[in-house]
Amino acid sequence: MQTLTTLDRYLNTLMARNPWTNVYGVVRSLLALGTLCTLLLNDMGTLFRPIAGQTDCPACVGLAQYSLFCWLGDIETARWVCVGILLLVLIGIYPRFTALLHVYVGFSFMSTAVLVDGGDQVTLVLSLLLLPLALTDPRMWHWSMGPIVGRETYAFRFRKLLALTSYSLLRLQVALIYFEACVGKFKVAEWADGTAIYYWFSNPTFGLSPEVHSLLLPILANRWCVVLLTWSVLFLEGGLFLGLTLEPKYRRYMLWAGIGFHFMIILIHGLPTFFMAMTAALIIFLRPYYQPFSLLPLASPLQKLVPRLPSFKSATVSPAQV
Repeated sequence: MQTLTTLDRYLNTLMARNPWTNVYGVVRSLLALGTLCTLLLNDMGTLFRPIAGQTDCPACVGLAQYSLFCWLGDIETARWVCVGILLLVLIGIYPRFTALLHVYVGFSFMSTAVLVDGGDQVTLVLSLLLLPLALTDPRMWHWSMGPIVGRETYAFRFRKLLALTSYSLLRLQVALIYFEACVGKFKVAEWADGTAIYYWFSNPTFGLSPEVHSLLLPILANRWCVVLLTWSVLFLEGGLFLGLTLEPKYRRYMLWAGIGFHFMIILIHGLPTFFMAMTAALIIFLRPYYQPFSLLPLASPLQKLVPRLPSFKSATVSPAQV
């Protein structure tokens, strides 16, 4: 009986929280910004080009034939359609309407572009798992911080349950990304013996610039420094996986450590869009959804420009009323 009472108390506390906050709004915007930068700052001839064994570009084979780039038949036109959709996602207007379009853009790019990285894969997976959360969002603006007031009907509670389930699946997915990143490296001899960082930093394509490499050469020439740097990556990725079990008050330390780690990847390997995707992943993983960011001074001027559609009323209420 005590177990049932504890479970009932936990479920009541869970259902009293508002899942539709600007925490997932920041995540959606970061994911959209990464893809937007890829499309705007790169030549289409670089992203879409014939590869060995294929003469058509884009290669509209299998599921790829349903992508926007194949459907429109013109890469430049499809590019600007994608840019328009991503801008709508970025500014946060009507997430319940733009969520499916966001997934479609991610699918279209991943299935037809030649040059993609892990960040593009993460963006597609996370935007797909965000669907239950976004489609049930009654707000017109994903930056809104006010609690949602709705009738305590079974339909409303079911929508909230779907949104909360989406959060759980997202956290599990991000945890598995870091688990695989950590455990998978042990299969590589250089990661296991602690020398991988030396080879990555010295790589002429993805490593440090010659000037920085010369500056850090005394560190890279020291075996113990290299081993410490290499294994620290494994410890950090393993620690991020364990963030799945941490209490919320401790997660923020892991959040900043993870963001700093991925920022260092920008400086070393030059992957800014990967940083945006993984920062979004870390936020949805380690930032409690019921602790919204204080973005009101930035969002309020833009919110006034968005036309209103009928939605649930926002008001200041106690958690028991949500």
